[in-house]
Amino acid sequence: MMMGFFVLVGLGVMLGAMLAYASLCFAVPEDDPILQSLQKSLPGYNCGVCGYSGCTAYAEELATGKKAALNLCRPGGQETLQKISAILHKKTNTTIAKHTAFVFCRGGVRSIDAYTYSGIQNCSAATLVQGGFKKCRWGCLGLGDCVKACNFGAITMGEDNVPIVNPDRCTDCCACAKACPKGLIQFVPQKEVKRVICSNHDFGKAAKSVCAVACVACGICVKSCPFQAIVLKEKLAVVDTAKCNNCGICTEKCPTKAIV
Repeated sequence: MMMGFFVLVGLGVMLGAMLAYASLCFAVPEDDPILQSLQKSLPGYNCGVCGYSGCTAYAEELATGKKAALNLCRPGGQETLQKISAILHKKTNTTIAKHTAFVFCRGGVRSIDAYTYSGIQNCSAATLVQGGFKKCRWGCLGLGDCVKACNFGAITMGEDNVPIVNPDRCTDCCACAKACPKGLIQFVPQKEVKRVICSNHDFGKAAKSVCAVACVACGICVKSCPFQAIVLKEKLAVVDTAKCNNCGICTEKCPTKAIV
């Protein structure tokens, strides 16, 4: 038994020494001018969208010359990409399209409550009680977790108790999407197209009975679109923004006005 203990201790010491050696070999000195320039070029939001723990970690990865892509900083956009490319003397033809947060629900006061909720006033807590107090199990609860998570004032609660995103203030940092327990916030290209503002996957009367503006998967928009830009997926209409030319026919035809 003691032998096993000493073996484990020995392995621990050996692995610790290997990790320490690796950190010394591959570490980038803090006073490295390239690292400092990279850190200054990044926005400093530390949002983690790039896949690293923060801007410093991403800068260190770039400075080591490893295979970290140059275009991972979506909040910094094209300007940051160009700065990184210049610092590292690497040419890139990649572009970063501007994206903005979009809330795929507009039920709010038009969505029926299943019961009166009087617990902690945030969406994460409310979701723990039977999935939330809305009869629509996919719907926004309107308690503003996304508003609190946004450090740039890009999200406010509308009069109908549904979050509204100001695309001019949105930095594409994804903090609001991470905060939404219902997964209702997606990041979409910042362009004017029609979108189905609903996440309810029930069909027909089942969807309409819980929310007045729910998509009922009737398929009218699919049939009326002259560009075949709309399809039904899992009982929900979805717009292909690459095909949509913003003609507005689907908006006129939708019986519940779920397309805006």
